[in-house]
Amino acid sequence: MTELTPVRVLDHPGGWKIVPVHYTMDPTKDTDWVWQMKSRGKVEDWEKEYEINFASVVGKRCFENFSLLANTKDDLQYDEHLPLRLTCDFNVDPMCWIICQINNDVLYVLDEVWISPGSVVEACDAFLDRYGDHYGELFLYGDASGKARSQRDQRSNYDEIRLRFANRPFRVRMKVASRNPSNINSVMALNRRLRDEWGNARAYIDKDKCKNLILDLTQVVWDELSEGKRIKKVRNKDDPYFYRTHATDALMALVYREWPTKKELLSSTDTGKSLKQKKKRKKRLLGMFPD
Repeated sequence: MTELTPVRVLDHPGGWKIVPVHYTMDPTKDTDWVWQMKSRGKVEDWEKEYEINFASVVGKRCFENFSLLANTKDDLQYDEHLPLRLTCDFNVDPMCWIICQINNDVLYVLDEVWISPGSVVEACDAFLDRYGDHYGELFLYGDASGKARSQRDQRSNYDEIRLRFANRPFRVRMKVASRNPSNINSVMALNRRLRDEWGNARAYIDKDKCKNLILDLTQVVWDELSEGKRIKKVRNKDDPYFYRTHATDALMALVYREWPTKKELLSSTDTGKSLKQKKKRKKRLLGMFPD
């Protein structure tokens, strides 16, 4: 006879009880069980019926490799011996920064700074309140447009961050790309980090501290008019989706910098070879060296 898993009952201050019945509450339903169940039908049906995610109703999800079971943990621990990795999205409302660490090629998303509306100064203060005593290296990632200098004081967002982080025990090392990659390559890189080609999770997210990031990973969709080339954005603050995409924008800046897609690497390599071939052909035509 199969032993039944006890049901957890939570007492609510209002005098009523909550009974979680999601499959993640059952310790016998592990990652292997999830993949076995997913293989029986459509991923969209799984997301609606098991993950309680109805984003597919309004569009095609960008981060289809994300799983609440495989990619989230209750209490990720900050390791004081590892470098901290801060990655920034500079949208004003909301402003979202993500704090991570990398260990043995696995990404651990520890925390998020979410301020709506917010400023770089406020975000710096929030980060320093939590991690200002970090001793070691702080790698800084984020939106490449943050390098643009303000006409008011000729200071960029990254200049402001480094100024606010001066005289702290950690050393800031810039890892901001010279330009932002395409949405397609950024999404591809993050999906591969969430689940590799063998079905293994390569990224873990703190379930309690990174709620907006988790909402992004479950709800961000492709813009239908772009035919899957651009992430959907909205400007209407009355639309709940207005607050989506910023957390994943920040995380993708880090992921793409550390684990760029093979497609993009091949493309850049091919471009480099073609430029060399063009220069060589031009020199040959000018008679600078024989065939």
